[in-house]
Amino acid sequence: MAIGTDALIDFFGTQDSVDSTSSAVNDGAFSVAADAAAWTNDDDAELASFVLKFQYPSGTIDTNGIQLFARLMNIDGTSDEPTPDSNWENHYLGTFPTDAGLAALTDHVLSLGHDVELPNMYTSQVYEFYIKNDCGVQMTAGWTLKITPKAKAPHA
Repeated sequence: MAIGTDALIDFFGTQDSVDSTSSAVNDGAFSVAADAAAWTNDDDAELASFVLKFQYPSGTIDTNGIQLFARLMNIDGTSDEPTPDSNWENHYLGTFPTDAGLAALTDHVLSLGHDVELPNMYTSQVYEFYIKNDCGVQMTAGWTLKITPKAKAPHA
Protein backbone atom coordinates (compact mmCIF):
# COMPACT_ATOMS: atom_id res chain seq x y z
CA MET A 1 0.00 0.00 0.00
CA ALA A 2 1.41 3.39 -0.98
CA ILE A 3 1.46 6.25 1.51
CA GLY A 4 -1.03 8.86 0.35
CA THR A 5 -0.37 12.56 -0.09
CA ASP A 6 -0.80 14.50 3.18
CA ALA A 7 -0.61 11.32 5.30
CA LEU A 8 1.30 12.05 8.51
CA ILE A 9 4.79 10.48 8.38
CA ASP A 10 8.04 10.65 10.35
CA PHE A 11 10.98 12.77 9.21
CA PHE A 12 14.38 11.97 10.72
CA GLY A 13 17.21 14.36 11.53
CA THR A 14 20.87 13.39 11.56
CA GLN A 15 21.78 10.89 14.27
CA ASP A 16 24.20 12.42 16.78
CA SER A 17 26.41 10.61 19.30
CA VAL A 18 27.31 11.68 22.81
CA ASP A 19 30.19 9.40 23.69
CA SER A 20 31.41 8.42 27.10
CA THR A 21 35.13 7.88 27.19
CA SER A 22 35.80 8.74 30.80
CA SER A 23 34.28 6.30 33.27
CA ALA A 24 32.46 3.08 33.91
CA VAL A 25 29.00 3.19 35.52
CA ASN A 26 28.56 0.88 38.50
CA ASP A 27 25.34 -1.03 39.08
CA GLY A 28 22.84 1.21 40.87
CA ALA A 29 24.78 4.37 39.99
CA PHE A 30 24.18 7.37 37.74
CA SER A 31 26.65 8.49 35.12
CA VAL A 32 28.30 11.85 35.83
CA ALA A 33 28.26 15.11 33.86
CA ALA A 34 31.65 14.51 32.26
CA ASP A 35 30.53 11.11 30.90
CA ALA A 36 28.57 12.39 27.90
CA ALA A 37 28.93 15.60 25.91
CA ALA A 38 26.04 18.06 25.94
CA TRP A 39 23.64 17.84 22.98
CA THR A 40 21.90 20.77 21.29
CA ASN A 41 18.50 20.26 19.67
CA ASP A 42 19.42 22.36 16.61
CA ASP A 43 16.29 21.19 14.76
CA ASP A 44 13.95 22.12 17.63
CA ALA A 45 12.54 18.63 17.26
CA GLU A 46 9.70 17.67 19.54
CA LEU A 47 10.58 13.98 19.41
CA ALA A 48 13.72 11.84 19.39
CA SER A 49 14.74 8.21 19.38
CA PHE A 50 17.65 6.95 21.48
CA VAL A 51 20.12 4.09 21.10
CA LEU A 52 22.63 2.97 23.74
CA LYS A 53 25.77 1.00 22.88
CA PHE A 54 27.65 -0.51 25.81
CA GLN A 55 29.66 -3.44 27.17
CA TYR A 56 30.07 -4.98 30.58
CA PRO A 57 33.20 -6.81 31.78
CA SER A 58 31.82 -9.86 33.64
CA GLY A 59 28.95 -11.34 35.59
CA THR A 60 25.34 -11.93 34.59
CA ILE A 61 23.25 -9.00 33.47
CA ASP A 62 19.67 -8.83 34.78
CA THR A 63 16.42 -7.46 33.36
CA ASN A 64 16.07 -4.21 35.35
CA GLY A 65 17.44 -2.17 32.43
CA ILE A 66 19.35 1.07 32.05
CA GLN A 67 17.37 4.26 32.64
CA LEU A 68 17.81 7.47 30.63
CA PHE A 69 17.41 10.97 32.07
CA ALA A 70 17.79 14.48 30.65
CA ARG A 71 19.10 17.60 32.35
CA LEU A 72 18.02 20.90 30.78
CA MET A 73 20.85 23.38 30.47
CA ASN A 74 20.67 27.20 30.42
CA ILE A 75 17.01 27.32 31.45
CA ASP A 76 17.43 30.71 33.14
CA GLY A 77 20.28 32.50 31.44
CA THR A 78 23.24 30.24 32.16
CA SER A 79 21.56 28.43 35.09
CA ASP A 80 21.00 24.69 34.67
CA GLU A 81 18.71 22.16 36.28
CA PRO A 82 20.18 19.96 39.04
CA THR A 83 22.18 16.91 37.99
CA PRO A 84 20.02 13.76 38.09
CA ASP A 85 20.64 11.51 41.10
CA SER A 86 18.62 9.39 43.50
CA ASN A 87 16.98 12.57 44.87
CA TRP A 88 16.34 14.31 41.51
CA GLU A 89 14.99 12.28 38.60
CA ASN A 90 12.99 15.07 36.94
CA HIS A 91 13.20 14.25 33.22
CA TYR A 92 13.00 10.47 33.00
CA LEU A 93 12.96 9.55 29.30
CA GLY A 94 12.69 5.76 29.41
CA THR A 95 14.49 2.50 30.14
CA PHE A 96 16.71 0.53 27.79
CA PRO A 97 15.61 -3.08 28.37
CA THR A 98 18.30 -5.60 29.25
CA ASP A 99 18.22 -9.38 29.02
CA ALA A 100 20.10 -12.00 31.02
CA GLY A 101 21.18 -13.53 27.70
CA LEU A 102 23.47 -10.59 26.86
CA ALA A 103 27.11 -11.72 26.98
CA ALA A 104 30.01 -9.98 28.70
CA LEU A 105 32.76 -8.31 26.63
CA THR A 106 30.42 -7.84 23.66
CA ASP A 107 29.00 -4.64 22.18
CA HIS A 108 25.27 -4.45 22.92
CA VAL A 109 23.04 -1.99 21.10
CA LEU A 110 19.68 -1.23 22.71
CA SER A 111 16.87 1.17 21.79
CA LEU A 112 14.25 2.62 24.08
CA GLY A 113 11.67 1.13 21.72
CA HIS A 114 9.57 4.29 21.61
CA ASP A 115 9.84 7.94 20.66
CA VAL A 116 10.64 10.36 23.46
CA GLU A 117 8.98 13.75 23.74
CA LEU A 118 11.85 16.17 24.35
CA PRO A 119 11.33 18.71 27.16
CA ASN A 120 12.17 21.84 25.14
CA MET A 121 12.23 25.15 27.05
CA TYR A 122 13.68 27.35 24.28
CA THR A 123 14.91 27.15 20.70
CA SER A 124 18.02 24.97 20.29
CA GLN A 125 17.57 23.53 23.78
CA VAL A 126 20.80 22.14 25.25
CA TYR A 127 20.67 18.86 27.20
CA GLU A 128 22.98 16.70 29.22
CA PHE A 129 21.92 13.05 29.22
CA TYR A 130 22.51 10.69 32.13
CA ILE A 131 22.02 6.99 32.53
CA LYS A 132 21.24 5.07 35.70
CA ASN A 133 22.61 1.56 35.53
CA ASP A 134 20.16 -0.90 37.07
CA CYS A 135 21.25 -3.98 35.10
CA GLY A 136 23.17 -5.74 37.90
CA VAL A 137 26.67 -5.37 36.44
CA GLN A 138 29.14 -2.54 35.89
CA MET A 139 28.99 -0.86 32.47
CA THR A 140 32.43 -0.46 30.92
CA ALA A 141 33.75 3.04 30.14
CA GLY A 142 33.23 4.04 26.52
CA TRP A 143 29.45 3.60 26.25
CA THR A 144 27.74 5.67 23.53
CA LEU A 145 24.32 7.30 23.48
CA LYS A 146 22.90 8.12 20.02
CA ILE A 147 20.07 10.59 19.47
CA THR A 148 17.96 10.94 16.32
CA PRO A 149 15.66 13.98 16.26
CA LYS A 150 12.28 13.29 14.67
CA ALA A 151 9.35 15.31 13.37
CA LYS A 152 5.94 14.45 11.96
CA ALA A 153 4.72 16.18 8.83
CA PRO A 154 2.48 15.52 5.81
CA HIS A 155 3.82 13.22 3.10
CA ALA A 156 4.42 15.08 -0.15
